[in-house]
Amino acid sequence: LSAKLAAKKMGLPLLAANWGVLLGDRHPDRALKEFIALVTSLAPCVLYWDDFDKGFAGWDSNADGGVARRLSAALLTWMQEHQEPVYTIATVNRLSMLPAELVRRFDDIFFVDLPHEGARYEVFNLHLAKYFPGFRDNNSPWSDDQWRRLLAEYRICSPAEIGNAVRRCAEEAFYQGRPGEIEFEDLLTQRQEFTPAMERESEQIQAIRNQAIYAKPVASLDVSRFAYQHRELFG
Repeated sequence: LSAKLAAKKMGLPLLAANWGVLLGDRHPDRALKEFIALVTSLAPCVLYWDDFDKGFAGWDSNADGGVARRLSAALLTWMQEHQEPVYTIATVNRLSMLPAELVRRFDDIFFVDLPHEGARYEVFNLHLAKYFPGFRDNNSPWSDDQWRRLLAEYRICSPAEIGNAVRRCAEEAFYQGRPGEIEFEDLLTQRQEFTPAMERESEQIQAIRNQAIYAKPVASLDVSRFAYQHRELFG
């Protein structure tokens, strides 16, 4: 979404690439060469790599005949030497899997964590407004106390999980003959129907969060009325 927005803001074409697909090509060297030629011909553009780290597992070994090592070197050389205006954005889960010299080619590294209370409120309203007219034009039929309870219940949920929960509520309302209507309790009930990734994969996600010290936080401070108030345990 960030890559799409960046391309739209700059009025440039967006190219989505997958490093693993290039590595798995029957002729990976030729595939990378042709891809770089395509990117260069379309410049200025935004180049987006999805799950960039997955394609670099074992890049420093010869388990695949040295293909990953060779292609990594070719990509690094291009990133260092190209003069065309190509703005590169990549998403990674494990930064440590990338070659250090490749990481240095990126000007900024951002950490996308779970949304804070204010951001979670905005995510909810963004999805609710798609399905329920009562939430459009910055309107909300629920009280602040109800919102605080809802935000607390979804505290460890990602924006995608929140969006899925709202969509399921909209589907249930349609099946029950009340399309476009939602009750506060519907979302509370829906929260009990799934296990967030933060619980399912807690160790892996915590390992990623432990690396956040090396990146800039993507979110600004929460200044909303729902901001979490830190309290001293002992006065």
